[in-house]
Order: sequence, then C-alpha cells, then structure tokens
Amino acid sequence: MSRALLVGLAVVALSGCGSSSDSTSSTPAQPATTSNGASVIDGISCQPEHLESHYHAHLTLLRDGKQVKVPALIGIDLQHQCLYWLHTHDATGIMHIESPDTRTYTLGQFFDVWGKPLSTTTADGLHGNLKVFVGNRAYSGNPRDIVLKAHELITIEQGKVVAPPPFTFPPGV
Repeated sequence: MSRALLVGLAVVALSGCGSSSDSTSSTPAQPATTSNGASVIDGISCQPEHLESHYHAHLTLLRDGKQVKVPALIGIDLQHQCLYWLHTHDATGIMHIESPDTRTYTLGQFFDVWGKPLSTTTADGLHGNLKVFVGNRAYSGNPRDIVLKAHELITIEQGKVVAPPPFTFPPGV
C-alpha cells in the first residue's frame, strides 16, 4: 500500500476526532475545519508550513526496554496538502512544532493530532503502569500536560524500565 494512501486513510480516521454530540440533537456536531477542509484538532490547524515559532522536541516510546517507533508523517495531511502545527516528518521521534504564534503546546495535543490515546496508563500501544521521563527526570503528573519545549527529551516506558536512551538532535534542528 502506498504511503500516500496510508496517510489518506489515517486522515480519514482522524477526521472524526474532536467531534461531540449535543444532547438535544441526534446528529453529532461536526469538528471545526479550516478553509482547506482539514479538521482543527485542539485548536491546532492544518495549514501550509508556518515558521513564526519553530522548534523541536523528541519522543521515545519503550516496551520492556525496546524502542517502539513513533511513525513518520504524524500531522501531515497529504489529502489537504497541509501540516498541523505539531507533526513528524520521519520515524526518528522528532516532533516538529511549527506554529504561526508562540503559544504553549503539550504532549497531549501532539497525541491528539496523532489520533492516539495518552494518559497515565496508555500511550499509543503501551498500556499499564507507565513510567514517564522528561530529560532524565521521572515525571509523575499527567503526561498530557507535558509542555513541548525546544530540545526536550520525553520518554514513556511500559514494563521493564531502563534508563532513557540518549538522543542527539541533528545539526540545525
């Protein structure tokens, strides 16, 4: 299956994210969309690239000490030819924050754009007693609240906990 088709299918699956129903109506409310027809997720639009605020953070997912890939093309909508302000280009775990303003973004918003669950017991396909690290420090709060900062290293582990692996951002990132 082609990458474009896979991304298109992911976009279709994500298009229902954020919809809610009104108890006075049997028709669910439609999610907000941008002028290009892409859904707005957590107030994050899908638009041509914005670089007014541009920085990167890194996410590592580990199951029993083994790395689980963070996929390429999270938040990149080929159908509508746009990028969400939180996205990935490749499977290195680098999260790109490219926004038209300087607001604060969280790991929870990144997971919402990804269309995957994130809580103290679930992160994408990891389930159970999760251990979360920001840098080399254990994080005991709700991982959805972790603020994405420039060159922040975030690790979420399930099962056997190992020291967060080192990561070096490529030059210029």
